[in-house]
Amino acid sequence: MIRTVILGVIFFCSSFITQAQPGFESMGYDDRPSYPLRAFLNKFSVNVSSGYGRTFYRHTLTNNNYVRTADGSFIYPNGEQGTSPAYSNWFNRAVPTALTLPSNPDSLTLVTSDSSAINMRGGGYNIPINLSIYYNLFRVRIGGGISADFHTVNPPQPEDFRSFFSEPASFRTTQIRYYGLLGYSVYEYYDYALGVDVRAGMIRMGSGFDRGQTETSPFFNVGVTLEKVFSEYFRVYLRPSYEFKNYNLLLPEGPTTAIDHRNSSVFLTLGVSINYPDLPRSPIKADKTQMKHYVTDPKTGEKREVRGQPFWRKQDPKIGELYPELTKNKRKRQAKRQQFFKKKKK
Repeated sequence: MIRTVILGVIFFCSSFITQAQPGFESMGYDDRPSYPLRAFLNKFSVNVSSGYGRTFYRHTLTNNNYVRTADGSFIYPNGEQGTSPAYSNWFNRAVPTALTLPSNPDSLTLVTSDSSAINMRGGGYNIPINLSIYYNLFRVRIGGGISADFHTVNPPQPEDFRSFFSEPASFRTTQIRYYGLLGYSVYEYYDYALGVDVRAGMIRMGSGFDRGQTETSPFFNVGVTLEKVFSEYFRVYLRPSYEFKNYNLLLPEGPTTAIDHRNSSVFLTLGVSINYPDLPRSPIKADKTQMKHYVTDPKTGEKREVRGQPFWRKQDPKIGELYPELTKNKRKRQAKRQQFFKKKKK
């Protein structure tokens, strides 16, 4: 009797399992992606951005004096009476110069570092154009990118420095960055998202800096992304960030062999992020279905899954999401209703 009951239960369960699978397949439920290559490419996000940045140049002179004359700005070692070795352009392209200080004090402006270090300050502005690609692993983002930074530089001078002579001329350079990227989507709320990411890599200072004298360190850029999500495939984001970096400028001769320059930056960029659609657009031009669905291709007769919306609109929107004007009207009506009840209570 017991054996008969056990065999009956096993038979019942096996028949239920075998009958359930064809039933789900016939209804169109299939966990396999319709387009495997599209599904793989959909995991990658391509990002293009541009904006504005400021760079803050800082370095300290401890063994050198700073002098400005009608011929330009120079540094020369402590203890020397204005003779060689002196340098012009020690900021981006050091040039040894035979310097003799004028005997007339009114013909120069001098800052010495005998008693304390000379803090040098400069700046510049940046117009970056950035391209990055990252892979979406749940909320984690892993990738890399490249950027071209059109940079205008104002060479440093001592703090609170005043002189009758002209300041060093500004110059332009195009800096190139190569970096890896690691990010995380921290918070998502309706059509908005908040993320953080870190970018680390190397930078080429450009033609404005002597390549043989310049040694750059890796840079680290920490930023926050504020995203407006238009669809599964299209987002617009604002990214404020801060970048840590520095470089050494090697001096050809003299007691000081190199000067360490800090050139940290802040950026504010606006960009777009696009994912390759995992489904093609419906081949039927009159198809305006506002969700992913199955159609029969009029050319091949093949039944396949497609999307009915362009990539910048939600593919499976909720009721009212495609009509923001209706939402605004609804809010106005609610506000008027609240005002009405407040007056009625009074």
